[in-house]
Amino acid sequence: MRYRRRPDETADECTQEEGEWDFDHDGLTYRFADEYESSERTGVTHLVHAWHMQGHHTSKSPLKPSADMIRNAQVTQAVQWYLAYTRPLALSLEEMFKVSWPAYYERYRAAFEAGVWVEDDPGPWLGRAIVWKLQVLPHRDGLDGGPTAIFCLGSFSGGECYLPDLNLKLQYRPGDVLIFLSGDLYHAVGEWKATPGVSARGITPGRIGNVFFTPADSLRALENRPPRWSKKTAGGTLPSSS
Repeated sequence: MRYRRRPDETADECTQEEGEWDFDHDGLTYRFADEYESSERTGVTHLVHAWHMQGHHTSKSPLKPSADMIRNAQVTQAVQWYLAYTRPLALSLEEMFKVSWPAYYERYRAAFEAGVWVEDDPGPWLGRAIVWKLQVLPHRDGLDGGPTAIFCLGSFSGGECYLPDLNLKLQYRPGDVLIFLSGDLYHAVGEWKATPGVSARGITPGRIGNVFFTPADSLRALENRPPRWSKKTAGGTLPSSS
């Protein structure tokens, strides 16, 4: 179903076509989608090499790749392609992290080497979240183990970064990178609006957030583990395969 096609479209206009499929509720007229219109998907994708399944006791639950990494064969191929294609970007972020947070970097690097699932990702963060065209309200990422890197893509206006604990409002445009303790500091993205038009590659306008993070529980579980430990032990459930 869909909402009004235009903000100023009246209920009478909505029901002039396919009226038998329309209905009114709380002042809005809803219509079944047709071949000419559809809503764009929004949401968050988590690509994490090794974490505990949500809702499971972390001391007993094995480490696993996130469902978004291995949902099916096609998704697995697409994730491997994406991580390989964005490798230069990840390497640039790694250098920023190494310079700005050297002690955290060494700990993250060791955990990544122990927990990596897709080898094309250079690390050192174990996870990435892709926030596809959502408004981001004030929050803390309380399950993160330390510094998080964030940046954005897309065609939009607005979208400044707010750090209320520090009384800061920062410009936050495509090309800007922030690395900070997202579990300690409240942060939010100001309201943004998509700009008109579609890119040459057919991408619709809007804001896409990117978050590189490492879960605190994964960091603890992988501490002092040898390289590729998670792969070789099925997340700690089996004897090492080598």
